Amino acid sequence: MLAITPLAFTALPAAAQSLGMPDDFSLSATTPSSGESGAQTLDKIIAVVGDDVVLESELDQAVMRIQARAGSRASQMPPNLLRSQVLDKLIMQRLQIQRARDRNVEISEQEVDDGLRRIAQQNSMNMQQLARAVASDGMTMSQLREQIRQELMISKLRRQEVMSQVTVSDDDVDRYLENQSLRAAEDREYRVRHIVVPVPQGADSETVESTRERLQTLRDEIVAGDADFADVAASQSQGENAMEGGDMGWMDGGYLPSTFADVVPRLQPGETSDVFRDADGFHLVQLEDVRGGESVMPDRKVMVQEVQASHILLKPNEIRDDERTRDLARQLRERLEAGDDFAALAREYSDDSATANQGGELGWVQPQRLDPATRRQLSDLATGDVSPIFQTAEGYEILRVADRRERDQTREAVRERARRALGEQKSTEEGEMWLRKLRDEAYVDVRMPGYQSTSGS
Repeated sequence: MLAITPLAFTALPAAAQSLGMPDDFSLSATTPSSGESGAQTLDKIIAVVGDDVVLESELDQAVMRIQARAGSRASQMPPNLLRSQVLDKLIMQRLQIQRARDRNVEISEQEVDDGLRRIAQQNSMNMQQLARAVASDGMTMSQLREQIRQELMISKLRRQEVMSQVTVSDDDVDRYLENQSLRAAEDREYRVRHIVVPVPQGADSETVESTRERLQTLRDEIVAGDADFADVAASQSQGENAMEGGDMGWMDGGYLPSTFADVVPRLQPGETSDVFRDADGFHLVQLEDVRGGESVMPDRKVMVQEVQASHILLKPNEIRDDERTRDLARQLRERLEAGDDFAALAREYSDDSATANQGGELGWVQPQRLDPATRRQLSDLATGDVSPIFQTAEGYEILRVADRRERDQTREAVRERARRALGEQKSTEEGEMWLRKLRDEAYVDVRMPGYQSTSGS
């Protein structure tokens, strides 16, 4: 199977229907054969999602892909529950795509091309090999392109509506670093399996207690050795990793969901947690393995290389085309060789408004944070050297190195790691609430026989 997405759905066709369709509505087409033609039913609508639909064939194809990846474990999950989980994912995908279109989120062909190349690289293939693999997987390249486009739309939408709302203050970082349990977990990675059984919103106390008892019984069987955690997850969990036996993969300790943060670090490898609850329902986790250190502080100092540099940047414009810009760069380079002052030329000619008035001074910079072309030039320059003319995305550039140093950035590295971890944690929590709100506010009419809601609402 191609390493495309965690749940490689087929591309979703454009909606041709709107609300108010009868329950027995199906799409049909005229299929000619042996000189005769007639109406042949091809598909049924199994869910209406806003102004879009989910077709039975789409669900069938998505379920088959999940089963192919899960192998024998797929048989552990009741068919109706599996189909319900996959349908819920298709519904959420539809809702996010509709939201993206409402917000005029657009993805260029170049972005789709870049996505295709990333997939090929991840699978150690060239584009021809990728096309053959896609065909053997039952997809066309146009379907794959549409799938990539939709995933990029969803990602861009989430950045706009979720990530942009997440802030991490210095006080948040201070509290994080002061928390001893998180500090001990920070450098560790955990391999976790997960079982979740949702509790419907507004459920009465009897329903809540029966759900807890059900999961407690499963835990007792697992701990007693009468059941395997992965098999129970595949057959009973309603989490998104159920088809993989609840396997959530390796997770950095600092990126653990807040629900798990106080549970997972206290487990020993092979140990199963007690039943615990959050807003989504009741949970069980099992720690498969742990790796990494014991402290948020690195084992050794984090030293970074920095360069004190200046530059002259010349950008083509309406008056000075690319060729004339390159010629001017050559003239300036010759003047520098003849002994002209770099700072004076930068003030007079550089098109970088942020640095020209300071004689082109970039200050102390870390080469790894610069674009590849600039980084390559800096690596070849000794103190006092001036680079040859080189081209960047902005125009033509000349660099001068004034000094080099190595700086201890351990404290900044620790705080940046904590900031990223908190940002990821907050983004996950905000994203889950955003998805629930999206589903709650949408019109969704599920028409699949035997459907069991796995959304927790």
